[in-house]
Amino acid sequence: MGKHRKVPPVAKPTGKQRLMEWGKDLLILALSCSAVILVGQTPLADQLRSWMEPPAQWVEPAARQPSEAMEPYGVALRNSRGLYGVLYDDTVVAQTLETVSPLVGEALSTAGTAESINDRQWQSLVESPGIYCFFQGQPPLEALSAWLGGGGTLTGGVRDLLLAWDGSQVWLGWRNGTGCYRSRTQVAYEGHLESLLEEFSPNGAAFAYTLARSDETYETLDPYVLVGMTAPQPQVYTASSPDLVGDREALEKLLSALGFQSGVESAYRAGDDLAISEGGDRLRVSGGGRVSFNAGEEARYPVASAESRPTALEAALAAWDLLNRTEAPWKGETAAFVLTGVEQQGGGWLVTFQERLGGVPLSMGEGGWCAQFTVDNRRISEFTLYLRSYTAAGTTSLVTGERLAAAALRSLPGSGGRLTLCYSDTGSGTLAAGWVAQE
Repeated sequence: MGKHRKVPPVAKPTGKQRLMEWGKDLLILALSCSAVILVGQTPLADQLRSWMEPPAQWVEPAARQPSEAMEPYGVALRNSRGLYGVLYDDTVVAQTLETVSPLVGEALSTAGTAESINDRQWQSLVESPGIYCFFQGQPPLEALSAWLGGGGTLTGGVRDLLLAWDGSQVWLGWRNGTGCYRSRTQVAYEGHLESLLEEFSPNGAAFAYTLARSDETYETLDPYVLVGMTAPQPQVYTASSPDLVGDREALEKLLSALGFQSGVESAYRAGDDLAISEGGDRLRVSGGGRVSFNAGEEARYPVASAESRPTALEAALAAWDLLNRTEAPWKGETAAFVLTGVEQQGGGWLVTFQERLGGVPLSMGEGGWCAQFTVDNRRISEFTLYLRSYTAAGTTSLVTGERLAAAALRSLPGSGGRLTLCYSDTGSGTLAAGWVAQE
């Protein structure tokens, strides 16, 4: 066996040496902590944290509800003290509707057979305690009833709607382009409609026909134009459209929204526009955001219906869904789509939408509409729409009061009618509101 080597003696540190070593360790620890803190304050730390943290779940934006397309731009309420009215203010109108809409919904659900009435009978209802709503265009009563949760049987378009108590009966009344109508309801006045109306204090609003009794300036106007105490102050907006011809990314977004699989490579020139054909369907787009579609034999955009022919409501809902899906990448929250008409066309329907900015109606081009859909054979067979986005410019439009606007109309031969504050989008970059008169 070998001999063990002798372990050399190891010098033991003194107390002073131990203290120095502890100091070195503390210094190293402090420097390390400082380095960690400095790194945590750099952009690199943010990236490191993003790698370590679990990815956040993507939250889908809240879906737009069809009820948004049926909201009026103005509401008036009459009680024992007078008339309260609000126009062109989406926030205040929505707050007022939240209070009165349950009773309007009950009226639509319980309305009986409609009967035609004359102007005197209509005016009598307007002067009775009740609720008056002003709509953009002439949306169908079926859609309005569905929005308010009712199952009414009334049909046809409605421009103005009222719920009024004549002293013994609560009536549902409405006006459209052909006349005035009313229908009995089961809405109770005492303890229901009466108490609701009394919550509102008169604010000086008046109908044009009452003002015309002392000021002939208002005689030019539709008698049931609502006139406020002060001139409105609508926002100025800037407008823009995607370049669907020159912007490849914008076209890709549109094709994805519409369910076209061909891709931008399949687009070909059609004059100043681009066109895409797929499965017999043809899509055409412009540099100014105009989109038109013509269906082939297949039903790319079917309309669900239990019958062979969709109802006006089913046609409107299908068009609403496709419109919002198509506009989603550009629309934002500024503008609201408004259902302005569902008209019979052959064996189908012609569904029309306009827009509203901050509660003020918007008219686009000569027809006024921003989107129009043809529904037949249980599908959307054609549509034309304009992709436009609007941004508040931070300034307000200079708008005169209704009286001055009425005086200006009075000076023009043959003019008059339904005076409405409106934005007119003719394709320019700036929109300012002004008064327009519709026959």
